[in-house]
Amino acid sequence: MDVPRRKPEDDPRIKARIDAAGRFGFTLGCIAAVAAVTINLMRAPRPYSLVSLVLAVLMAALNVPFGIMLGLLGERLTRPKDKRK
Repeated sequence: MDVPRRKPEDDPRIKARIDAAGRFGFTLGCIAAVAAVTINLMRAPRPYSLVSLVLAVLMAALNVPFGIMLGLLGERLTRPKDKRK
């Protein structure tokens, strides 16, 4: 008997795990972004210039995609193996 095969991305359970991992990674990225802005602005000389504010925000914005990427990588590494093989 031939078992119809689905790509792993089509399985609803895996889609739910990917969605949850993406939301978790986004949350991690936002927390890291707030921490990065805080640290950068604490180290910047006062009064803040426009350049220092823009630089702090742009450096912090890089944390959000990295957080999402780490969340999705963690989901991929912890995904249960298919038992049908």
